[in-house]
Amino acid sequence: MFDCIVVGSGFCGSVIARRLAEECGWKVLLLERRGQVSGNMYDEYDENGLLIQKYGPHVFHTSIEEVNRFVTRFSRMEDYTFKCSAEIDGTMVPSPFNFKTVDLLYPPEKAEAIKAACKEAWPGRDAVPILEMLQNDSPLVKEYAQMLFEKDYMPYTCKQWDLRPDQMDVSVLNRVQVMLSYRDTYFNDTYESMPAEGYTKLFQNMLDHPNITVQLNTDALEVLQAEPESGRILYQGSPVACPVVYTGALDELFGYRFGHLPYRALWFEYKRLEQERYIQETPIAVYPMRPGYTRITEYKTFLRQEEKAPGFTVIALEYPLEYDKESEKANEPSYPVVNQENKDTYAKYAGLAAGIPNLFPCGRLGDYKYYNMDDVIARAFQVYETVKGRGR
Repeated sequence: MFDCIVVGSGFCGSVIARRLAEECGWKVLLLERRGQVSGNMYDEYDENGLLIQKYGPHVFHTSIEEVNRFVTRFSRMEDYTFKCSAEIDGTMVPSPFNFKTVDLLYPPEKAEAIKAACKEAWPGRDAVPILEMLQNDSPLVKEYAQMLFEKDYMPYTCKQWDLRPDQMDVSVLNRVQVMLSYRDTYFNDTYESMPAEGYTKLFQNMLDHPNITVQLNTDALEVLQAEPESGRILYQGSPVACPVVYTGALDELFGYRFGHLPYRALWFEYKRLEQERYIQETPIAVYPMRPGYTRITEYKTFLRQEEKAPGFTVIALEYPLEYDKESEKANEPSYPVVNQENKDTYAKYAGLAAGIPNLFPCGRLGDYKYYNMDDVIARAFQVYETVKGRGR
């Protein structure tokens, strides 16, 4: 009945389903374990009438023209320049850290010297990874980098990942670099926006196609079985020849035969405060030195909903936890824990997947990779081309 089975309705699965249905005319069955589409991009209105992103704050940003053109087909996008801050020793400073950070944390004379040393060390550079700063020969640069590392990068990493920085893949530590200017925006992409009606509506529009059948509340592991020894994948007990796009966790698909791949999950504590604004200057602030939580999001300001909440505000404290599918709090995997040991384990599972010709893993879980939103859409485009070439 179907030309392709897609598991998961996050960006990777939904983009591939839409393109196969629309551009190839394929009949696509999309299986979603949860009761709604959009995966961890899901948002909904709370009891206060505010639109809340249930799995953490997301801003769409990209410099990839093709990605922006595709996404904007399914929602009116409102321009949104995202700014963030971080608390260091009780002082709120811009994040990513920039020259204003230096001004706020050091006496004027020393601040000027640090900024001059950074400019001299990296002429023409806009930003530098923290690990590169730590290796610089300048005592002033090293002192500044060491302070940032000890009071932000290290405590944040330990809370977010439950690992020391030296146990993490360098790509994770380098995601947020130190600015060598006064630029105070979090992203520096050509396009930066938010869907006017929320992400869930965007996904509903994307999957609204006569060739796409969405089955909610359907655990793919109850209807799909992967048999790497025979090179087959079964649907409801029978082998299927059509492509199967799988955006879930491969260790789970293959019965954990090489052990569990660790993931981090998030739990959110929501608070309604009877005040116009919370004390932080930006919609999202990072608190690396405080125990327990890593960030606070004020959705009233993050999603420009001030008029909906006169006299009160709603904040979400974000607690990172080890993923446990049986837990009441940490039952959705959010981030793969990328280091060499886990990449080696994932490679074994990827080898099993490669032995099944019509199985196509992708996405943060399927690829066990920390993707940005636009990167995962670009990855979906790649997988779409591969699946299309495979034929019905």
